[in-house]
Amino acid sequence: MRWWVLILLPFQLLAQETYTNCGDLVPQNYQVSYDADKVYYWDISEGEIIYNQGNSITVQWPDSIGTYIMSVYTTRFGCEGDTSYHEVVIEDCPYLQIFVPNSFTPNEDNHNETFYVHGADGDEIELMVIFNRWGEKVYETTNNEPWDGKNCQIGIYTYSIRTHNQHYTGQINLIR
Repeated sequence: MRWWVLILLPFQLLAQETYTNCGDLVPQNYQVSYDADKVYYWDISEGEIIYNQGNSITVQWPDSIGTYIMSVYTTRFGCEGDTSYHEVVIEDCPYLQIFVPNSFTPNEDNHNETFYVHGADGDEIELMVIFNRWGEKVYETTNNEPWDGKNCQIGIYTYSIRTHNQHYTGQINLIR
């Protein structure tokens, strides 16, 4: 899902915006007041200007955390005029981005053979334990090492996954 945001700013761009890198950052639109006699020059420290229409631009900011500066200055009849700055801060996502599948099929067809946590923060796993329906531990790892389900019967298993600050529990269906 992409959203387009139009920010109409006065020529004094002395502001700050903050975004998180939890998903795709949408391109942002910036605009300063228009004067037909001025030429507009935009500069950004990172990212990419994907559209430039003189007094307005569209910027695709990077998804890496950091502080990025955007500036615009004008010339009028060959003389330098106004200059403005705008700060964009990209912060780290405040929650983990993981996906825990609800089933896997270790049937040697080379598709969906193992159970592991998917997503950008899968490497944040500190402990993953799998239990059978009688509460017996059948698998344990201190990272996101995949469980292959070998020597286990088909059926429903329970997982317990811990990260540095969260705990997830749920069920996984082993299908052959």
